[in-house]
Amino acid sequence: MSVIDICKKPISILKNSTISDIIKKLLENNISRLIVVENGKPVGIITEKDVGLFLFSETTKQGLDDIMINKIMKPIIFIEETLTPKNSAKIMLEKGISSLAIGTKDNIKGIFTKTDLIKYYLENNSGNNKVVDFMTHEYIFTHTAAPLFKVVRKMLENKISRIIVKDQNEKPVGIISFRDLFRISIELGSEEDDSGFTISEQIRKGFLSEEGFGGISLARDIMSKGIISIKFNEDLKNACKLILESNISGLAVLDGNNSLAGIISKTDITKAITI
Repeated sequence: MSVIDICKKPISILKNSTISDIIKKLLENNISRLIVVENGKPVGIITEKDVGLFLFSETTKQGLDDIMINKIMKPIIFIEETLTPKNSAKIMLEKGISSLAIGTKDNIKGIFTKTDLIKYYLENNSGNNKVVDFMTHEYIFTHTAAPLFKVVRKMLENKISRIIVKDQNEKPVGIISFRDLFRISIELGSEEDDSGFTISEQIRKGFLSEEGFGGISLARDIMSKGIISIKFNEDLKNACKLILESNISGLAVLDGNNSLAGIISKTDITKAITI
């Protein structure tokens, strides 16, 4: 089996689009990356994480409806269509990326992602690996009573696109992702502009402001409630199935006492494929 057998058709966006256009398209299609095209040819790639890190840390005076894509887009890594999933997993880990383009700069035949690798593992692995063998024991978290500006600051400092939220009893009760913050940005922007997608400098800075809504909004107010988990001793294939069914990037891992012991992510499963 090669990557061309299990890849997806990429969704693209024009290079002359703005970052507000990117956010709109990511949310509308419920995806985490877009191929940037110019004159019908792919010239870059942009991910949800790229947008989030820029959105909440960039100090430009412009609103995001004025900032062009080329400010944050990344180069595309191309692979041949005959490459195996295992070798593609190795490339992703070596380069610290989550997707590869199949084809050439003149003709992209598909986009191959870590989600495709999860599907591949689920359908082709013999089932000898356990979650505990590949899980990540250390993870970043916040608490329900944490003010939003501290939550966003922690996400930026650790360069993560989602964070687990615990209650006062240290029980995981939700998660906050850049996608949640994108939706808030658009809601606030729509109050200023009828288009619904104008995100001003003032709104962006508000997420990090102790005086503005970043100070008065708490993690519990904006988190996606509930967290999907798996036991540490379950088969890794079960983790793959849950991740795909829930359309998420990782699961909380519970120990024998049902306490949070770590996480199992798409990256962790990608590592399992390379062995």
